Amino acid sequence: MVNSLVERATSDMLIGPDWAMNIEICDILNHDPGQAKDVVKGLKKRLGSKNPKVQLLALTLLETLIKNCGDIVHMHVAEKDILHEMVKIVKKKPDFHVKEKILTLIDTWQETFGGPRARYSQYYAAYQELLRAGAVFPRRSERSAPIFTPPQTQPLSSYPQNLRNSDYQQEVAESSANSEFPTLSLTEIQNARGIMDVLAEMLNALDPGNKELSRCQGKAR
Repeated sequence: MVNSLVERATSDMLIGPDWAMNIEICDILNHDPGQAKDVVKGLKKRLGSKNPKVQLLALTLLETLIKNCGDIVHMHVAEKDILHEMVKIVKKKPDFHVKEKILTLIDTWQETFGGPRARYSQYYAAYQELLRAGAVFPRRSERSAPIFTPPQTQPLSSYPQNLRNSDYQQEVAESSANSEFPTLSLTEIQNARGIMDVLAEMLNALDPGNKELSRCQGKAR
């Protein structure tokens, strides 16, 4: 099941990241860390695609997992050659946005996970290999923040409709402002839905007979 979710979240039919799907995959791994190995394996396969859109979606999902899941994901990313795959892609002179995304992620990770003497030195090794290959890393944004792993949540399908009005206030680190697809946290997605609901209700109050507004309000929920 989780492999099919990875494929759907990185489908070339998408016009951008499916944030609900990405967060659902995070929740599955937080609930069942044993599936992390298969997810990372699936992402490595998707990174091997010749389609830049698929590669970017895979990188965005990978970034989301690193930020929202625990040590088990960090370990599998380090030990299952996905970093090596990312280095290979950069060396092959890929699509500009793919290259910049990979360089930004590896630069962030090598610093976050502590350098050559860290538990997972593979992140730093990948960074050093790219430096030796002459890679020029993008300038870091002042808005960029370190990795943050929130407490375990539940699958999206189990969330009650009124959750967006609760006191759920987790904050997840922002991705680089230069990312092709900015990474959104579960809280940000829910807040956006809440804002849509409020706007729809206000407009509906002004024009109760507008069926189009009612449909939009239903979709927001």
